This record gives sequence, C-alpha cells and structure tokens, in this order.
Amino acid sequence: MVIRKNMNIKYALISVYDKSNLENLCKNLKKNNYKFISTGSTCKKIKSLGFDCLEISKLTKFKEILDGRVKTLNHKLFGSILFKRDDKKNLREFKNLKMPMIDIVIVNLYPFSKFIKHNDKSKILEMIDIGGPSLIRASSKNFKYITTICHKKYYKSLITNLNKNNGVTDLLFRKKMAEKTFELTSKYDRIIYKWLSNREDSKKTKLRYGENPSQKSYIEKNGLQSIFDLQINGKQISYNNIIDVDNGLKCISEFDEPTCIIVKHNNPCGAGCSVNLETAFKKAFMADSKSAFGGIVFFNRRVSAKLAEYLSKIFLEVIVAPSFENEAIKLLSKKKNLILLETNKFKIPKIEFKSTLFGTIYQSIDNIKINRKFFKLVSHKKVSKKILDDLIFSAKIAKHLKSNAIVLSKNKQTIGLGAGQTNRFDSLNIALKRKKDNFGTKDFVCVSDGFFPFIDSLKILNKNKCRIVAQPFGSINDDKNIEYANSNNISLYFMKNRLFKH
Repeated sequence: MVIRKNMNIKYALISVYDKSNLENLCKNLKKNNYKFISTGSTCKKIKSLGFDCLEISKLTKFKEILDGRVKTLNHKLFGSILFKRDDKKNLREFKNLKMPMIDIVIVNLYPFSKFIKHNDKSKILEMIDIGGPSLIRASSKNFKYITTICHKKYYKSLITNLNKNNGVTDLLFRKKMAEKTFELTSKYDRIIYKWLSNREDSKKTKLRYGENPSQKSYIEKNGLQSIFDLQINGKQISYNNIIDVDNGLKCISEFDEPTCIIVKHNNPCGAGCSVNLETAFKKAFMADSKSAFGGIVFFNRRVSAKLAEYLSKIFLEVIVAPSFENEAIKLLSKKKNLILLETNKFKIPKIEFKSTLFGTIYQSIDNIKINRKFFKLVSHKKVSKKILDDLIFSAKIAKHLKSNAIVLSKNKQTIGLGAGQTNRFDSLNIALKRKKDNFGTKDFVCVSDGFFPFIDSLKILNKNKCRIVAQPFGSINDDKNIEYANSNNISLYFMKNRLFKH
C-alpha cells in the first residue's frame, strides 16, 4: 500500500551562522512539503541553492536594524513559534498576526568560543548571539508542537524522523531536541559568563589556596581552554585539583580502549582497561580501593547513568570524562561538592614548563608511542601477545608515576604500584607489598621507568613469582641482568626510552 505524504504546506524557519549542509537539508525539507523562512544572509544562501525563501523582515514588516543586531526579535515571529495550537484563544490571536505557522526552527549560534582569543574585544562581543538563543529557547519551550534543531549534527536525525512520520516529527523526537537545545544554550551562556568574568587585562584567576591553606594561589591562563570552562558541577576547583587533573589527563590520553585511571596526590593509584567502562572502573578501583578514597577518576569514554550509580556510592573529589549522559549528570550532581569536568575537546599541548628559582624551564611533551615496537626481548624466553599487552599497559602507567616508578599488573589492571622513592629497590618493595595486600596473583608483569642497576631487583621479583619484566637499557650491569634472566627463565625486555617523571 502506498502512503500519501501530508500535502499541507508547512514552514521551517532557518537562520544559521554555519551554512554548510544547507542544500541537502533544504532538499529533504522541500520533499516533505516545507517552505522556508529566513533571515538576510541565510535567505540569500538558500536562494542561491535554488530554493524559494521568504525573508523574515518582509513577513514582519520590520527591517533589520543596527547592522543586523536586531532582526528576529519581533512579536509576530515569536507569536508564530510560541502559540498553543490547541488553544482557541491562542489560535485567534495568532491568526490576527497574519503570519505563517512555523513548525520547525533550525538555528545554529554565533561561534562565540572560537572568537575568545581575538585581540579586538568589540568583535568578541559581536559574537554573543541574542536572537538565535531566543528563537531556539522559545521553540523548545513549545516542543509539544515545534521541532527545534540547534546544530547541524542533528540534520540527519531530523530528516530520518520526517521520513519516518509522513513529513512531520514525533513528540519524543521534539522533546529530545528541546533537551539538546537547552543543554547547548546553558553551555553557551556559561562560556560567555566565564569570559566576561575574566575579561579584564589580567588573565589570573584566584584559587582558594595553594598546596596548603597557608599559601595564596592563582592560575594564569596560557591561551589553552580554561579548566573552569570544563566544569559542569561541584565546588570551586583547587590548586591541588588542577595539578592532579593535569597529570591524569596526560595519562588517560595514552589509551585507546575503554580505560579508567584513578589519581591521588599526583600519582595514578589504580588503572584498568576493559571492553567497557564499567569493568575498567571496577578494575581501577579494586587495584587500590583504600587510595582511591577521595581520589580523582578519569575516563576516556562517555559516563553512562549505570556507571554513575557505582560512582555515586564512593567518595570522590573529581570525575573527569569526555562527556556524561544527562541522567549521569543528574545523579552525580546530587553531590554538590563533587567536581565534574567534561573534556571532550581538550587537547594535550606539545610543550610543558615548570617554574624554578632560576627561571621557567621548558621541554617538549614526551609523546613517544608506547606499543610493541617500544619493547625488545633481550632474554631467551618469549611471552604471549596478551602478556606483551600487559607490558604496554604497565609502561603507559609508569610514564605518569613519580620516579622511581614500578608498575605491577595483570590482565590490564594495576595490582601494585611503587613511586616517588629515592631508590628503585624501595619502590619495588612497596609495589610488591601492595600486591600482596590486595592480590594473590601469580604470573604478573613488572615495568620499571628506569633500569635496574643491580640484579637484586630481579632476584626479589623472581622470589615473588614475577617472571616477565621490562626496563630501559643503559646500566653497566645490563649484561648481568640478562644473564640472570636467562638462568631463571625470566622474560626480560628492554624499553626504547626511560620514562622518568620528577
């Protein structure tokens, strides 16, 4: 049976800064019997693509003024968007406006965040969109009747829904798009607020205090995205939070598969990789649940509502992820002090620096890829692909632990960590003790961020049933370590580089 499309003419209001993908959008809307209403520049673009378009100013009898600063703020236009279709009084008032009935509002906003770094503050101010947010907020409020599309990434979903529903959208879709709209406008306004509150010549933001309450502290922006722009919940971010988040972001960026890293006092204290984020978190947490108390948790995938339920039962200081499901935010936001950071577009810089008594010192970020090519077997005994993956996992963690760093792991889960000691042997003993306290595991792997200067470390590892070890080369006793490994059936790998972090 052929279903005939609804032949009633419908109207879509389109006013977009980003005019890419307009042709396909208009073509599909036209197929579904939509006519177009638009503002000046968008109207010209639509016409240039070969479609008819009504200009708003001709419908409202109100020309754009103030160089386009005021063009959509008109009672006729907003009346068409906001009136209730099933209210007789509303319907009578709307008819008196002599305006087309608008069913879809498609608007994307001025890209304010892209202009923040501009030297001319007046140009930044011009990128504060007024009409756009007003239009999409109005249409989203009236989602019972109106569809709102606030970003070009939703064009495809709109077309799919129209084709599915005989040229109209369903209520569930309209409600979802309204939700996305208010999420976008709230973030948009927050970015403007953050810029205005720090717009004076000073780039300094005062912090509560430094490492200790007796120390005063502030952060000076370096041109990158501010950590405060990433925050979606929680108390004021502290000096120590910033230091920990800096380290954790660098560490989590090493991993492609679903991963969780828990950081405490600027050191990873637990880490896990798995096929899903929930299992990765459980691995990281169980690696050292005592240290995880009050820690900072990092994820490299979207946090689901299911995962948020686990997280909400634990005392945590900060949760960092590329994004959060709305239900996850609602659940976690019940903890008013819990800081949530959304880092979807954050990029790791290529240069890092530290302040010293003698001046600021700079170095390139250590961005060498840790993969199978990073390791070279120097003993006789080879290992399986799975074990080699554990060595790769461990080296990525060791890279972000304070030296001297030791990482013991199995099945892409840390089971013992030693860091920040003045000699490597002490770090190894600490890692082994933590493994013994939390795990009875055999056949685990050990990675050291620097070489073992003597065979004593291999001896104690062998005694504790660890026979897969990786370390950088460079010791005068490298040959003795290799000889000991071969004599005791230990798989010994040398790494391309040392992984010191002071």
